[in-house]
Amino acid sequence: MANDPERLVTDALRAQATSTNAGFAVPVPIDDERPAPMSAWWVLGLALLLGLAAGTVAAVITLS
Repeated sequence: MANDPERLVTDALRAQATSTNAGFAVPVPIDDERPAPMSAWWVLGLALLLGLAAGTVAAVITLS
């Protein structure tokens, strides 16, 4: 067993590279269809709800 730290690292990396399928990963098919973008109504609705929630929090902090 070598006491040189660089040698130990080199041997460990070499052993790992030879024990795995380095470079031989099975390709996974990717669906080319993109999801539909969010509707403008959804964005406006979320903005409205977030605004109401922020206003409620500000009112509770202010009035307490």
